[in-house]
Amino acid sequence: MFKQGLIALVLGSVSFSALAAVIVEAPEEIVVVAIDDQEVGGSIFRGKLSQYKIDAGQHSISVKYQEIFNHNDGEHDVLKSNIVTLNQLELKDGQTYQLTLVNAPKTFEDGQKFAEQPVIGLKDAKGQLIAQQAGATSKSKPWLSQGIFGSILDLRQKDDKNTNPNQSSMIQPASTQPVATATTVSTAATTTVQGSKDQQLIDLWKSATPNERQRFMTWLTEQASK
Repeated sequence: MFKQGLIALVLGSVSFSALAAVIVEAPEEIVVVAIDDQEVGGSIFRGKLSQYKIDAGQHSISVKYQEIFNHNDGEHDVLKSNIVTLNQLELKDGQTYQLTLVNAPKTFEDGQKFAEQPVIGLKDAKGQLIAQQAGATSKSKPWLSQGIFGSILDLRQKDDKNTNPNQSSMIQPASTQPVATATTVSTAATTTVQGSKDQQLIDLWKSATPNERQRFMTWLTEQASK
């Protein structure tokens, strides 16, 4: 009886270990482009907080800064940076991490400067900044497709291990300092859509908020300029 219980305990531990994962959260102003050089499809109607589930271990996360600034005359501008890659991030089982803008811009003018030289950080569940990367690169990557209908992505169980020769973005413990953080809580909503894609677009447009419609129009403008 004891032996059977021990076997069950061991099997239960193995099962738990296999299911263990890491959650990486990104605010609206940070667009996750790729994880370990695997493209992440974007969503036009992404919420205030996006979540990505990956295996624990060492990863690289490529992102870009993108923010909409509304002006007093009713017009708006979209600011976006080139890609910033946080390299060799050590992510632990069962932990939740949050991407963040370091010294986030408050005004349009500040946003213009930030887009030229973005600084992206990664915080742990305690709000401590454990990694950061300054500057962006225009180096081309084989990330070609863009998704319109996005979802919470599960990027676990990659067979190949990414080997990144670049310097780690992790902050050494000796220089780690507590960082004040404002936590944004979002409620996930699941929408079931049927029919043709054009009907899906119509239904999504009808259910979208004014801000979501504005982001959609901005996206359409960007596609037309490509």
